Amino acid sequence: MARITELLITLLMLSGCTAPRRPVVSALKQNTQPAPEVVRYDHYLLINTRPDEAQRNPLHQIVNINLPLNLKLTVGDAFTWLLKQSGYSLCADDHPTQFLASKPLPLSQYRLGPMRLEDVLKTLAGPGWLMQTDVLNREVCFRLNTPGTGDHHA
Repeated sequence: MARITELLITLLMLSGCTAPRRPVVSALKQNTQPAPEVVRYDHYLLINTRPDEAQRNPLHQIVNINLPLNLKLTVGDAFTWLLKQSGYSLCADDHPTQFLASKPLPLSQYRLGPMRLEDVLKTLAGPGWLMQTDVLNREVCFRLNTPGTGDHHA
């Protein structure tokens, strides 16, 4: 009888030592990893695989404006030159924007930057104007900054 009891206790102990089997599906899920943010390129170079701020929002790119001093330019000329490579354009059929664009460019604004494109456009417009962007059509428009309408550009 003692021998049967020892055998049962031994079997119970051994059955408690086995680990439960996991389904194959969970093993596949564990092997799936998110894309890395940095990958090795070539032998020693690590590159970031995420887009930078200027690639996500072209108006956040850093620009330098150096226009020829001997030309009589308008604010619209400067806007057009700056927006040329950004993928954005100035609102074409917008009266306030066209009114601002027709103004002469102050000599002090022929050289600006390095600054974000968005800040350069606001600086060129001046404190009397608010910049509005249409991200769907990639257009930049300007509205009069009248008291009580919101942000004031400093």
